[in-house]
Amino acid sequence: MKKETISMDAMLMSLWMTWMFQLQNRNQLETKGIPHF
Repeated sequence: MKKETISMDAMLMSLWMTWMFQLQNRNQLETKGIPHF
């Protein structure tokens, strides 16, 4: 049970990291390097 929870958390975390990374790249491309908060 504990192992499954840990693996699930890790999977969600990796997915979130990938999504944020893609979002940042897209924002940088759209704004051409201008900070976008």
